Amino acid sequence: MGVGHAAVALGASRASPRLNAGWLVFGAFLADFLLGIFATVGLEQAHVPADFASRHYLTFTFPYSHGLVPLLLWGGLFGYIVSRAQRLDQRRAFLVLAAVVVSHFLLDGLVHIAGLPLAGENSPKLGLALWDHMPLELSIETLMAGAGAVLYVIAAGAGAPRASRWGIPVFMTLLTGLTWTQLFMTTPPVPAQLAVNWMAAPLVFGVVVYTLDRKRARGALGEPRRQGIR
Repeated sequence: MGVGHAAVALGASRASPRLNAGWLVFGAFLADFLLGIFATVGLEQAHVPADFASRHYLTFTFPYSHGLVPLLLWGGLFGYIVSRAQRLDQRRAFLVLAAVVVSHFLLDGLVHIAGLPLAGENSPKLGLALWDHMPLELSIETLMAGAGAVLYVIAAGAGAPRASRWGIPVFMTLLTGLTWTQLFMTTPPVPAQLAVNWMAAPLVFGVVVYTLDRKRARGALGEPRRQGIR
């Protein structure tokens, strides 16, 4: 899944409004970032199906980055580090950050074929294979992207900086378009480039959203703690 991860991150920003949404977006893609690292050192792999031209997707061996139990641990570590570094709403920020990281397993479980391990490579693997119905899957992600952007804008409020009110929807629109390109891929990606992309994309997405959300988050820091953003 692509833009759907960012959609969940933006929707979750309401639960911890004093936290910059860029951290949540990076957390939502943390599993892919880790996949790039583990693939680089040879611990995880991507596999190209013989019928890639009609499938439009890869299969994976990724027990350390995408397994449920590992993601619970990665989510806890990420949530602890970021919430401690930010020094705000630490318990709330920790829970939201950790939940967003773990949500990657749930969302990928909808689209991947049965290959997402619960614990290790030899543990049971899950996957509902919505990628076998690519137009439907991409349509669902598009709806998620719209919902995530709308929830973020509503939560930010009419008085939010323009970078937040307009920049985030534009970012989600561009990311949605990028996600749809998967449907038209007939040539497998270059293996050497995959790991670089997996590491670079989460960083780029996180930095872009962090920049767009910076003024709003700063404003929230100066206000009393509350349940949601005005």
